[in-house]
Amino acid sequence: MNNKSNTAQRIKLPKLMHIRMFVAVYEEGSFTVAASREGLGQSGVSAHVRQLEAQLGVQLFFRDRAIVPTPAGHAYYQQCVQLLRLHESASNAVGRRAEPAVGTLRMGMIPTMSRSVFSRALRAFEIAYPNVSVQLTEGTGAVLATSVRRGMLDFAITQRMFYDAGGGSGLGISVFTRTPAFLVSSPNSDLPHCEPIRLNKVKDLHLVLPVGRRPLLEKYLIDHNVQVVERINWFESMLGAMDLVRTSHWTAIISGLFIADDLRRRRFTLNPLADPILWDEMLLVEPARIPLSTIAQNFIELLRQATEEINEIPIRIAHGEQVNSLNHPFKSALPHE
Repeated sequence: MNNKSNTAQRIKLPKLMHIRMFVAVYEEGSFTVAASREGLGQSGVSAHVRQLEAQLGVQLFFRDRAIVPTPAGHAYYQQCVQLLRLHESASNAVGRRAEPAVGTLRMGMIPTMSRSVFSRALRAFEIAYPNVSVQLTEGTGAVLATSVRRGMLDFAITQRMFYDAGGGSGLGISVFTRTPAFLVSSPNSDLPHCEPIRLNKVKDLHLVLPVGRRPLLEKYLIDHNVQVVERINWFESMLGAMDLVRTSHWTAIISGLFIADDLRRRRFTLNPLADPILWDEMLLVEPARIPLSTIAQNFIELLRQATEEINEIPIRIAHGEQVNSLNHPFKSALPHE
């Protein structure tokens, strides 16, 4: 009798719902937010976590003024995320053949990607998946990453800064691409269009700094002794900042992908930063606990192809190759109007 009892005790495993609620609380740092994310009441989420702790015989969270994982909680979380991902993959594998290519694909992008790359990838995607609607959310990296973690977006393309600031909990993060940064000034600027420049040699530098990229840019300015006469912190879309730059003495440092089409139109004077090149890194962000759907993976692959094509010219210019006219052989790689 004792042997049977011991065997039953050994094979009793935590319920998947308990694990899901634990992961939600861990990632959100709050029972209230976790409950909202999972569509349950706060008391229900708390009960699931307490039952899990009782079953494991360990405390997973310190509950004082803040919800902080214990060392056991940290260790358990890493395994639980893998378990939930495997469970989702197994469930998908059962019905994958019968899964129709319909529904909604929800993605988020920073303006660098949505301005230059998204439309080209979307055109190709609509041909392959005419019955799938696409929802695009544009925003800052931290906001988009939070939406991915909470299940409101399937994936996002963001800049690296949010991750460096500690925004990666509950997320799978990988490098999507990197693009060189350009100094953007008015078309009447004295700077030679498309020629690399050393920013510390530019006099009377009045600089617009987008808030989302400011840490990266400020570090570059300090590391390379760049003197800035005046700064403006820009909180909204950089499209408004570009209008200011085009008609005034203000300048901005912008990702090559964002201004790739402007290289042809000559609406601005564009100079890649040199000695050294400033690389702006983009990240693919997905939920750690859920694998990407086949449809999402295919859209991301189209994004990669479009990004490589559009990014070719900024990269070549940043390395010192000259583009002197629209008849330049590089023209085929420039974005279509």
